[in-house]
Amino acid sequence: MKSKGYWVNNKHIVFKNAIKPCKFCGFCPYGQLVEEFPVPSLSREAAIKRNEYMIKSLEEGLFDEMNPNHPDYMTKEDVINDIKEFNPEDYLENPVPLDKMKCEIFGHHCPVYYHAELFAETEQVTQEEIDDFEQEMDEYLQKVIENSTRVK
Repeated sequence: MKSKGYWVNNKHIVFKNAIKPCKFCGFCPYGQLVEEFPVPSLSREAAIKRNEYMIKSLEEGLFDEMNPNHPDYMTKEDVINDIKEFNPEDYLENPVPLDKMKCEIFGHHCPVYYHAELFAETEQVTQEEIDDFEQEMDEYLQKVIENSTRVK
């Protein structure tokens, strides 16, 4: 369902003082959705340095082959397009700091600032829900550890 002409609101901040849900639940409930949200603005100087780094990396062949374990990383074509489309005038000399909105893990703005709901299903989480989730997370992490030791 679309709202006001856009499906994912990643442009219009709704709540400037929302509390990130990861602080309550101990993980990011947004998963890959967070990648659709903006990253804090770079200064013009930082953007120029990044573009120079991308040019150098392209010349050194860093993007010649895709890593089969991480096919979602930038392709050579993505880098070439980014370099072609780069315009230093698109960046402010001193952008407004948005550190509060920035996710310390993924770097993007937290979607809660764009989509916070003013209500929840219930007032409190039950101890049974906490115990079930902790058990599920423990089992999941154990599988991750087992798989990582097999790869080595």
